[in-house]
This record gives sequence, structure tokens and C-alpha cells, in this order.
Amino acid sequence: MLMMATVEDYWTGRIVRLIRLAHLALHMEGIPILGSVVGKKIEQRMEPLDIHPATMDDARSIIEQSRYCAAGSRVCLPLFPGSVVTESVFIDELAEQMAAVKKARPVTKDQAVATLLQYPHNPLVISKVSGRYLEICRSEPETCIYWKIRKTGLNR
Repeated sequence: MLMMATVEDYWTGRIVRLIRLAHLALHMEGIPILGSVVGKKIEQRMEPLDIHPATMDDARSIIEQSRYCAAGSRVCLPLFPGSVVTESVFIDELAEQMAAVKKARPVTKDQAVATLLQYPHNPLVISKVSGRYLEICRSEPETCIYWKIRKTGLNR
């Protein structure tokens, strides 16, 4: 299951495996008795990520306060190759590492904002990585673990 994500989880690709496990666990949430235990575990493990919807003003504020930005495909895209392609903006040390391993490209703050503006129909979500808001994602609600958890009625 998904736990607090770290910068290393992202640049190594381990985050994709963790997201896949969270999706699998979410399928078990509907099983009587077992489901309530699984649901509580999902909530506990998602809590440190503090994933939540954001406005474009929220995203701009995070970007403006950053020292380095990179843009690249959503990290979950390999799990859903047929889904809508949107991009995320990565901040500071996450951006540096994602750019270093060619999973994102360095961008200016203005380019980071422009990247997010390219996908106005996809909701923004922000996530804590290594305890800080370092990922701003133009999510795809049909595949995003955050939106799927919300649909189940879990406490997210």
C-alpha cells in the first residue's frame, strides 16, 4: 500500500509500484469485514501525502515560492497508458531528481504555470512528497487514486 512518498520513490519509479498496490487494495475495500480494515489502512497510509484538490492560485503560489521547477507526465501514467495524457509540475528537490533521470524537463516558473494551464479540464491536486508539497498534478479523475478513494467514501 501507499505510504509517505519520498523523492527517491519518484525518481526510481517505485512510486508507480506503490500506486498500483494502492489501486489493488482499494478493490478489496468493498469486501465485507476485510474491507473496513483495508479502508482504514488506505486512509492511514494516504494521510501523510495530504493529497487534495488545489486551485490555480494555489499552484501559482507553490511555484512562485519554489527555487526549481520541472514538468513531466503524471507519474501514474504508466499504469494507465490509455488515459488522457496530462502533465505534473515538480518542485525543488523532486524537480531536480526527476529532471536528472529524464522523467521531467527543467522549466522556468512561468513555464510551470503555463504547463498546468494547458489542461484546464483536468482538476489540479497537490501532494506532499518527503513531507512538503512538491507535486502539482493535472489529474485524470478516472484513474487517479485520490479521486477513486473519494468515490468510495473513505475519509479523503
